[in-house]
Amino acid sequence: MAKIKDDDIDLLRDKADIVEVISSYSHLKRSGGHTFKGLCPFHSEKTPSFTVDSAKSLFFCFGCGEGGNVYHFVQKIENLPFPEAVEWLARRFNYDLHYEDQSPGDARAYGVKRRLVEANEAAAEFFHRALMDSPDADAARNYLAGRGFGPEVAERWRLGYAPGRDSLSRHLLDKGFKQGEIVQADLGRISERDGRLFDAFRQRIIFPTWSLQDDIVAFGARALGDQQPKYLNTGETPLFSKSRVMYGLNRAKSAIVRSHAIVVEGYTDVIALHEAGVTEAVATNGTALGETHFELLKKFSSRAVLMFDSDNAGKSATERGFGLHHRIGLEVLVAPLPPGRDPAEVVASEGAEGIQKVIEAGQPLLEFKLEQTLAKLRMDTPEARSHAVREAVQVLGWHPDPIARHEYAFMVARRIGVEPEAVQRALAERRSGPSAATGGTSGRERDRRLPGHVKVEREALQLLLTKTRETQPWLGGIDESDFTSPARRELLREALSAARAGTPLGSEVAERLSPEGLALYTELAVMGSEAADDGSHDAMQEVFVRLKVFAIEREIKRRRVTLQDVNPLEEAERHDALFTELVRLEAKRRDLLRTLPGAA
Repeated sequence: MAKIKDDDIDLLRDKADIVEVISSYSHLKRSGGHTFKGLCPFHSEKTPSFTVDSAKSLFFCFGCGEGGNVYHFVQKIENLPFPEAVEWLARRFNYDLHYEDQSPGDARAYGVKRRLVEANEAAAEFFHRALMDSPDADAARNYLAGRGFGPEVAERWRLGYAPGRDSLSRHLLDKGFKQGEIVQADLGRISERDGRLFDAFRQRIIFPTWSLQDDIVAFGARALGDQQPKYLNTGETPLFSKSRVMYGLNRAKSAIVRSHAIVVEGYTDVIALHEAGVTEAVATNGTALGETHFELLKKFSSRAVLMFDSDNAGKSATERGFGLHHRIGLEVLVAPLPPGRDPAEVVASEGAEGIQKVIEAGQPLLEFKLEQTLAKLRMDTPEARSHAVREAVQVLGWHPDPIARHEYAFMVARRIGVEPEAVQRALAERRSGPSAATGGTSGRERDRRLPGHVKVEREALQLLLTKTRETQPWLGGIDESDFTSPARRELLREALSAARAGTPLGSEVAERLSPEGLALYTELAVMGSEAADDGSHDAMQEVFVRLKVFAIEREIKRRRVTLQDVNPLEEAERHDALFTELVRLEAKRRDLLRTLPGAA
């Protein structure tokens, strides 16, 4: 991919309103002159700990530790690499980006994709207007009304109706799209009989599918009456791969980040749940739930709930998902619906509470698979129970966590009617399945009881970041040896460089920092906006004096350790030099402590 020009990255960062962007994902309230607070969109919380500083164009969550500038927010919330986050933001704020060293091939590929997006957008508008206005769409409108989807729902989801024959193709040709573009987007096809262009979707209800970047990339089409097949979907195109896109995920991703994904079977199920306030719902686009779908969901949450009707729950949950989710690191629950009902029917009669009850009754996928396995077996003789144990152990062996396997072993023992030790022995004998736990990456642990020297180092950095002009008198006495972690030393270098240049650090520095440095920078910068305005000379004097005192105490400790290893008889000269240096350091420490405000 061609490189976006640095000037455009800088200008767009300044142009993009971080409060406006984040407000699309979390309700922000002003908490100060240029600070806003809200619930964190990256983790579930009841008390707002997510802070945005509009002046610095930074955000930080004091609950989970996420922070950065507007690009970092878009990368995290939209799950995008940096270049695509810049492009996403450029589209949001109508900013024209320029690229360096873009090859002719890259330019053509980018142009083709944008052209196909434009064709899909024009097709979606054509289908939607047909649904809303055409007399031919009476059956489609009646069907949707019967599902509880009136005109307002149709507007929100851009539902449409495909009239048929070549009506869309002629419309797109009139709009200036070429026949090849229409075919490449799979909106039209060429007849083998006479070579004429005809529409891919005819006399069907249309459901547009959006990418995570909110581009229309495909369509699902439901038949009316007895037309077969019941559903048609856009084929593979340069924009769309059905194994890598999920219907409704562009709308659901923020809710999924805070909770979990709910996977249902159909487009109308997704719409019904969202309209009822269950905004975590997604569905596949006319294909079986597979590994790439689980990988996609894992980017937004560590848990997914499969909500299928009771007849299909086993097939969907086990044949498609069993064995994949553990390797991917996604916890999967199975929540079968009442017999003969789909999610839309449950939510229509019982509301969101009915869906919540289904979820609460859900089982972990492994437990569900165990129940399926044991339900097929007899357990009326010792031999039958032994066979059941062996079959259950084959399922249990898939689980990578030994603690979870131990818990399931007790459940299996109760279900079969044998001693837990029998299941444990059988499990231990099975060597073919994974036995070691695969540890996932834990979230950033935040130690609230920081050591004294760490607190002072953070306070010094915070003053350098937020009181750039006032801290000038102390700049000459600070160096990297005063700080004990790579992230704090990294941030010091940036702060000193900016202070000596007389320019405060801007949000652009976030792109130069390591992940650890970025987390610290955004936390301290945003915290500085929230903290009391104690920029008095005495307060700053105490921080920078204690910073040097801690550094000297570390040096004293190192010299003492060295001195203990020096024999004063064999290395008298070195011993005397070390001892003299220790005396000097101790005196310097006492002199510094006497300069503290209030010292005797």
